[in-house]
Amino acid sequence: MKRWSSLLGSAALVALSMSTQAQEKDTKGVNPLSVREINDADVMMKRTLWRRLDLREKQNQPMFSVGNEITKYIMDAVKAGLLEAYVDADMTKKMTSTDFSKALQMPNQGQTLTEDEIKAGFGTDNAAQGGDVWGDAAKKDPKAPAKADDGWGAPAPKKETQPVDDGWGAPAPKKKTTTKGKKGQIAKVPVKPQVDSTEIKRKMAEEAAAIAAAEAQKMEENQFFAKDVPILEMKEDWIFDRKRSRLIYDIQTITIVLPSELNPGGIEKPIATFRYKDLDKLFRSDPKKFIWFNEYNTAQHKNLADAFDLRLFSGRIIKTSNPKDQDLITIYGGEKEALWKSIQLENELMELEHGLWEY
Repeated sequence: MKRWSSLLGSAALVALSMSTQAQEKDTKGVNPLSVREINDADVMMKRTLWRRLDLREKQNQPMFSVGNEITKYIMDAVKAGLLEAYVDADMTKKMTSTDFSKALQMPNQGQTLTEDEIKAGFGTDNAAQGGDVWGDAAKKDPKAPAKADDGWGAPAPKKETQPVDDGWGAPAPKKKTTTKGKKGQIAKVPVKPQVDSTEIKRKMAEEAAAIAAAEAQKMEENQFFAKDVPILEMKEDWIFDRKRSRLIYDIQTITIVLPSELNPGGIEKPIATFRYKDLDKLFRSDPKKFIWFNEYNTAQHKNLADAFDLRLFSGRIIKTSNPKDQDLITIYGGEKEALWKSIQLENELMELEHGLWEY
């Protein structure tokens, strides 16, 4: 009996240990944002890079061809509910479709008054000033004194008109109507029709839907076009995988950025951040639709996901992982210095990769 109980106990411990190992293997040690999973134990070297892709550059124009803009595909997918957008680059908060549409709204182009101008009285109602030829007529003040007689006499007050006797006698007074019938019985009061609450709710729902559709249409008309948003910011991990014995650019996120010339604040404004894993899935769902335009052979357009894998784009490094989490412009104090440092970093990474293969 003791032998059977010990065997059952050992079998339970073995099953528990196997399930624990399987769970750790499935959920631990893998970056959830990676398109191709790489175990942390296989990462021999890693650096995080941030790149700025200007889609107006010649090398990036195949991603920004007319009608096939990558920003257009992303915007349409978010509005259709096929792609999740995030408010911040750390992806701690999701963005709804309405919030995404608001983020794409053009700033008010109409002439607006500053706070000082409003305090000075500009833009206020001129009713207190008595009106003018361009506005409404001034309202008559009941406390104002009466106008003097101009010699023609004051107009006589209107008298209440009485019916004139036409020779046939005064008109007979109208009889009062009663609710009694012919034999003195009280007539039945008509019953009001009962109100159908379901029908009222249906009409209210239809009106609310029509108002929401009108507001959505108005919001859609005031949004930036896809061609107006030509800047992407990419975050990726530069990894050397010892298991595969090769260097891997593991793209993590992509952010749509509004250029500074379209932002009233004069600085670039991030609109939304997306997981590249979701974008890769979206692009591969229809290889013939989401294309990288090949101007030299239109029969061989490539899918956007393959274009990213083949590095068919130009992206300048604007930031690397550092203790202060600062970009190159902040560290080196200018755009020119940051550009030179970006080129230097590209060469250093290339030489580092080359040095890994020397013995």
